[in-house]
Amino acid sequence: MQGHPDVYAAGDVANFYNPALDRRLRVEHEDNANTMGRRAGQAMAGRAVNYDHLPSFYSDLFELGYEAVGELDSRLETVADWKQPYQEGVVYYLREGRVRGVLLWNVWEQVDAARKLIAEPGPIRPESLRGRLPA
Repeated sequence: MQGHPDVYAAGDVANFYNPALDRRLRVEHEDNANTMGRRAGQAMAGRAVNYDHLPSFYSDLFELGYEAVGELDSRLETVADWKQPYQEGVVYYLREGRVRGVLLWNVWEQVDAARKLIAEPGPIRPESLRGRLPA
């Protein structure tokens, strides 16, 4: 479907092409809504902008919490790197030698590093991921 130059959509209702994953996404979470809304406003004000942000999402579950970025799909190959099993660690999701998603389980301030890892062209060997992001 061809867009119209005077119509803007942002947040939960909008899908977008993400170059790091080389696919269209629709993300219903705060990081995407805030970042996409800001860029849409800049575009409406006449600035030439791209939306290449890979949004993150998060939740807290009692004493546990997570931050995640990219494709978290149980059909993908997974590599779990636990500092403390099921309490603190990083789970990587891979397809065809590339990291497609990262789950940071009780690991904080690593979302930007996870985004960079997802953007790497690969190939990445699963065994090389252990210790890649600090748990």
